[in-house]
Formats: sequence, C-alpha cells, structure tokens
Amino acid sequence: MVRLCHQLALECEELPRPFHRQGIAPPPPPHPPPSRAGGCAPRQLMLPLYPQVLVPGGRRVSLPYEFLVPCLCIEASYPHHDSPRSKRCPFRDQPAAYGPELWSSVRFHDYSASGKDQMAMVLSASCPLRARATLCWKEAVAEAAPCHDVPNSTASEEEQAYTLDKVDVHPQLCFRFSYGNSSHVECPHRPETAWNVSVSTRGLQLHLRLTSSVPAAFSAALCQRRGGQCEPEAPLYTVTQPEGSAPGELALLLPVQVLGSCVLVWRSDVRFARKQLLCPDGERGS
Repeated sequence: MVRLCHQLALECEELPRPFHRQGIAPPPPPHPPPSRAGGCAPRQLMLPLYPQVLVPGGRRVSLPYEFLVPCLCIEASYPHHDSPRSKRCPFRDQPAAYGPELWSSVRFHDYSASGKDQMAMVLSASCPLRARATLCWKEAVAEAAPCHDVPNSTASEEEQAYTLDKVDVHPQLCFRFSYGNSSHVECPHRPETAWNVSVSTRGLQLHLRLTSSVPAAFSAALCQRRGGQCEPEAPLYTVTQPEGSAPGELALLLPVQVLGSCVLVWRSDVRFARKQLLCPDGERGS
C-alpha cells in the first residue's frame, strides 16, 4: 500500500478527502487511453516505489494531491496488519514546495479588532509553519498592489496565533508572512475602519471632519506633493476624542500658506498607523 501524507511533529497525517486514496496501481498499459474531451486531469504524482518496499514487477503508483508543500511525504507498506512502513519526504529541499502553493494551503483566520487596537491572525496549515509576520501597508486595495514594509513591526507568535498591539487596524495595513524563501501578504478581512476623515476648504483654511467609533487621538500636518511623495511639514495639529466619550465628530482647521497643499492625517495614540493623504482637489491615498 502506498499513500501521501503530511508529516507533522510525531505522525504522518492522512490527506483530506478526496486526496486520501491509497493503493498500488497495476503496470501501465502499453498505449495510454484516449483523453476525455473537455475534462481536466487531476494533479498527480507518478512515483516509483522505493527499494525498501518489494513489489513484484516494479510497479508505479499514481497518487492525487492538492498542494505541493514541504511536508508532503510518501509512505509505503505491505497491506497486512502491522506491516513495517517506509517513508520518504522528498520535497523538503525543493524550492517549488515553498512557493504560492504553500500559502494556498494555509487558512488565515482574522481576529483583528479596532476596539482593541490589535492585529491578530491564526493560521491553520497542513505543514507545521513557524512563519515570521511583520506589518506592511498597501498603496491600494487591489490584491496585486505593492505592500511597503513597516520597520520594527514583528508580531508575536504562539501556536500559530500572531498578534501585534497598538495598531490602527485598517484593511490596507497588512501582515506579511515569511517562511523559507517565500512570503505572503494577508490583510484584515473586514473592510470597515474605526475612523473616517473628510476635507473641505474655507478660504485659506483646510477644514477636517473626523468621526471615530473608538477613543483616539489624531494628528494632521500639511504637505506638498513632490515626485509622488508628500512629506509632513511642521507644525503638527492634534485633536483627541477622550476615553468614555460618545462617538461623534471632531474638527480641525489648518491654515493654508501655499496653494495646492494637501494634508496627512493619522492616529497618533498608537504605534503603527497608516497615514491618510487628502487634498482639496479630491485626491486621496496613503
């Protein structure tokens, strides 16, 4: 009998259905059967049996699998009860096993909470992973948008649960998980944010209106766009919604000294926050 399994710490766990099949295939026919029109062939490993398992005729076995991952192993034994088993895990050193399929095999459970100022995700993986998680911020919500690393933002990990405190939870402030030679970006699954801001002009002033569902402090600074960047300039303007106060609207007035000025707004009571860019001409961004 031959099967594929996922090697865990103490045992090789059976693959989930319908990839749990095992058996020994007969020798292949001299001519392959015709393919079915319109059908898709399942992903399979064509594997010679290892020398430790004596099978007359040197037969080959075809085993279906879902994802090519480092802990995918081949286990062979005789069909009778308590037969010794021979196991090989040939993909541990294969770079292909650390690519996109590894991350496709992982389920990400998002427990991030704006009310706690905490990013939290739990991983359910076929292979034992000790990934490293750090923050990055995305330029846009599109899946292919670049995600820029945030310095000194490594999350703590315990039994596949990753947490990072003092974070302004936002759908574009994400975890970058790194393992081996590959990485994957996973963003909070809920699109809503704890606060919102809008800008309008009043003469030579920018009027900011902020609404927040959590107690928070906000900072704002004028900036000038240069080469795609907008660096904040002194002075900083700050407004606070105190602990225990009801959710409501906060206002900030910023004097405009240069026409075409924009404003950066961010939460200043947390350690990790994404700066939001607003311009009177309607441009918004990170």
